[in-house]
Amino acid sequence: MKKTLLALAGVLSLTAHAEMDSIRVAVDAPYPPFEYKAPDGTLTGFEVELGNAVCQEITKKDCDWVIQAWDGIIPGLLARKYDMIFSSMSVNEERKEKVLFSKPYYQVPSAYFAPVKGGFDSSMTKGKRIGVQRATVQDNYITEMKKDAEVVRYTTADDMVVDLEGGRLDAIFVDAPVGEDMLKGKAKFAQSGEMVTQPISIFGEGIAAAFRKRDKDLAEKVTVALDKLKANGTYDKIMKKYFSYSIKV
Repeated sequence: MKKTLLALAGVLSLTAHAEMDSIRVAVDAPYPPFEYKAPDGTLTGFEVELGNAVCQEITKKDCDWVIQAWDGIIPGLLARKYDMIFSSMSVNEERKEKVLFSKPYYQVPSAYFAPVKGGFDSSMTKGKRIGVQRATVQDNYITEMKKDAEVVRYTTADDMVVDLEGGRLDAIFVDAPVGEDMLKGKAKFAQSGEMVTQPISIFGEGIAAAFRKRDKDLAEKVTVALDKLKANGTYDKIMKKYFSYSIKV
């Protein structure tokens, strides 16, 4: 009986995805240029536009977006609050234990951003206050690789920038495009040192969409849609709106 019920549940899950008329997608916003609200309040950004293109391929409708704080984004997926995470999530071994990933759809380096006149040197971080967004690969990197620094964790990237501008941090460590976007036009701040992409054990294999492990059918449909968007030029068109360099993998 138990096996019969499990089999029936699997069939119902696949049928639900086959017949779904919308896909609920989680993002942590604001996280420009990937996801943020425009002045009129609409959600936009690279991943929002790309995500809508993916949803259009599968359901002929835009995604049904759900804004979720990063530190609760995987628990929310597992609790069925949404069907997919499409929000700058790096693929790594720790996350693979909890969720199923699509094929990676972009890769970006991380970077330090600090006051121009502050003299911050990423090779000498002893006692330095470095801001990171909680539960990100940047958090993992600073925690594991810069044990002499004081790690200051934030729920949102916006809060980090507020404290950086207020002189309460020596630097922040974020996805390079995020730092560039958030400090655009603020001449007192700049990238400090080289961009960081290693080790792969921390930064993973790229950024991918995440799903509950049972939702293999939806994950495959998303991967197929991403491949199609890359092949027909839609991916490049969206990417060039937000980046002056390629982030495609």
